[in-house]
Amino acid sequence: MKSISLSLLAFSTALTLAACNTRTEDAANADAEAAATVGNSEANLTPEEAGIFDKLFADGKPTRLALEQVHPNGGVLKVNAIQVKPTETIVNITYVNGHTRPVDLNWLRNSKRTFLLAENRKFIVSPPQLNEQIEVESGATMTGDLVFVGAVPQTDRLQLVLNESGSTSESASNPKFILDIPTPATAWSDDGSKKKSAV
Repeated sequence: MKSISLSLLAFSTALTLAACNTRTEDAANADAEAAATVGNSEANLTPEEAGIFDKLFADGKPTRLALEQVHPNGGVLKVNAIQVKPTETIVNITYVNGHTRPVDLNWLRNSKRTFLLAENRKFIVSPPQLNEQIEVESGATMTGDLVFVGAVPQTDRLQLVLNESGSTSESASNPKFILDIPTPATAWSDDGSKKKSAV
């Protein structure tokens, strides 16, 4: 009887293993079919559907601006141009430091620093590694690009904010600026990554 029981146990184990193998093969076949289906659906996506971004300001080309704001500490901020690329937004500025001391345009002592505000979203500046606080010496004039991470979305109200938690006093070494940048709806166009599908 013991021998028969062992034989039955061995037979049962073999059946179980065979069933497992069958299920494994079935699962593998199902995975392969699913992968093929996904592959086909991806292949059938039109470039229009596969586009990542919707619109770019001025077709992604630099747009000249002539905006200016004077701070009570004697500093003058000028916005010369803006360019919206698929992965970043660039604002060219000139800053004239009329203060008696150096100033920081990206004051690092507070998390609320320098950014672009669009559709209630903040696009944070990526400061130069050698001058993270964007310091400008007293009496100096600095012209350069502020690079913000991400492409700002289509909007009719774009703001450049320098040192959101900075100061508006005459003695400020962390001057606060809030400057509106005009972005008319007619200036937004397809970003180029979305090509029209062939009919």
